[in-house]
Amino acid sequence: MQPRYGDARQQVRGRYGLYHFGTSGAAVAAATAFTHPLDVIKVRLQMQLAGQRGNLVGMGTIFTQMVEAEGTRSLYLGLAPALTRSVVYGGLRLGLYEPCKHVCSYAFGSTNFAFKFASGVIAGGLATALTNPMEVLKVRLQMSKSSTSTIGEMRKVLAHEGFKALWKGVGPAMARAGCLTASQMATYDEAKQALMKWTPLEEGFQLHLISSCIAGTAGTLVTAPVDMIKTRLMLQRESKGCGDRGCEITL
Repeated sequence: MQPRYGDARQQVRGRYGLYHFGTSGAAVAAATAFTHPLDVIKVRLQMQLAGQRGNLVGMGTIFTQMVEAEGTRSLYLGLAPALTRSVVYGGLRLGLYEPCKHVCSYAFGSTNFAFKFASGVIAGGLATALTNPMEVLKVRLQMSKSSTSTIGEMRKVLAHEGFKALWKGVGPAMARAGCLTASQMATYDEAKQALMKWTPLEEGFQLHLISSCIAGTAGTLVTAPVDMIKTRLMLQRESKGCGDRGCEITL
């Protein structure tokens, strides 16, 4: 018995969605593995002199101090949760985009740029919320001076701070995802058009690479303050069962 046209179409859509989920997650994971040392240094920079007074040091000094005191392995602290988050986040962001777009189409009868933009922001925000525990574990391990495993860190967080501690900083993280999507989408299109107009570049790899670099730089500048708040919140530690008063929170 031959499969019906509708069933075959659903199978193709399912394979197409699974293919893009996998390729998107793999691409984000590869980029994460390559740039992870920079992410560790960024978190150390964001947390230096937290709650204290003194002179701030730069990226080069932090790098030198880490390598001398903790070894080169310290540059890959928190890599396991970072890769896990990358695969899941990259896949979820793409996988949630189409359903969000279809909901907008059904509710408003339109899929113009504004609704596509909103769908991207919503998908990014939801994916961020769902993967927030991995982000919390990642930054905790990046600041750790001991060789704790991801599972060990999770047990410690659950034992001392409770389950909700895994969603610390989720608000700023979602806001960052929305700002990042907004700034990158707008900057990428504008940069691409300007480069095609004012330079000899034509449609191809070089144009996409340069436009992406410009968009990434703009996105980082726009989201840096929110990212700082997110990191500080995720690294706050408080005793399990604390109320509104009488809790000592440390960084």
